[in-house]
Amino acid sequence: MYKSFTARNFRCFDDLTIEPLGRINLVAGKNNVGKTALLEALWLHHGYHNPELGLRVNVFRGLEHFRKDEFLWDLFCNFDHERLIELSSRDSDGKSRSLRIEIREHPTSRIAAPNREKAISAAQAIDQETTEPVGSEVVLDYTDVTGQSIQARAIVKEDGIGFERPLGVKEPTGIFLGARRRDAQEQLAERLGNLKVKREQSKVIRILRIIEPHLEDLAVLYRGGAPMIYGDIGRDRLLPLPLMGDGMGRLLRIALAIPEAQDGILLIDEIENGLHYTVMSKVWEAIADLAREYAVQVFATTHSEECIRAAHQAFAASEQYDFALHRLERVKGAIRTVTYDQEILGAALEAGLEVR
Repeated sequence: MYKSFTARNFRCFDDLTIEPLGRINLVAGKNNVGKTALLEALWLHHGYHNPELGLRVNVFRGLEHFRKDEFLWDLFCNFDHERLIELSSRDSDGKSRSLRIEIREHPTSRIAAPNREKAISAAQAIDQETTEPVGSEVVLDYTDVTGQSIQARAIVKEDGIGFERPLGVKEPTGIFLGARRRDAQEQLAERLGNLKVKREQSKVIRILRIIEPHLEDLAVLYRGGAPMIYGDIGRDRLLPLPLMGDGMGRLLRIALAIPEAQDGILLIDEIENGLHYTVMSKVWEAIADLAREYAVQVFATTHSEECIRAAHQAFAASEQYDFALHRLERVKGAIRTVTYDQEILGAALEAGLEVR
């Protein structure tokens, strides 16, 4: 489990360190101070062996088109791609890991042809007006706790983007739930099926009852040739979960993601989306219980004071206050963090101080 994390030259961060980190971490702050960027940095660091993640975080933001001669420059602070991105962490055992991301020239004669299907798929998102040949590569150089170096690459080619991933890497899962991106029903159905095989679906049903107390069971049904999750709330027929409202959909995504990310991390952007403030305390209790059971470290962002209050109340009432609030703020042009423990957060909320 991460105890501290540092991002240098990434997005809006020149040099940011956040610590101490808890089991559950909530990130607050005004607009454009890097809340989502922090989640992206954590995701890239955790998924160091997958060079496609740089593209995915941009797609989550709606950046589906790009120039090949500026490929992934937007990951670098002020687009300064001549400086390294450094993402580093220290875990609960005091061991450190680091990921360095850099852009290098790549002679065309050395460009390999990795998975062509992936390259063509990525090429569909490229700005077709850019036709000049580009020889470059984005290199992800990761150093693990033993000092061993592992490299992955995203290679810019005339016909698309190729990816080279290291073989034999097995790491705990990291899942990113975007603020407005919905998971495909196929993916949700797969995760529910994984729980049903282990007879653990009741844990998800208990969480969804926070919103729909009459929910008795969940089922994956094929209607029109595609899988869909249906809920049994005691009516004459089952109802598709999307018809039960955005809150049910949001809570379902979270409840299914935690077991899927066992021993890994879960990143949730704008966690309060679709959820009424009156249920947030129970939602936090459920997230905490599930995260502890599956050994998942959670990082979430919020704009809501009600969400922060609900989290503090939920953890203060539990046996373990393994929660931390981290507020990002600009100080003389640089972004810094203020971390609140139980005592400081409780005092700030009681005094009506701004913590968002």
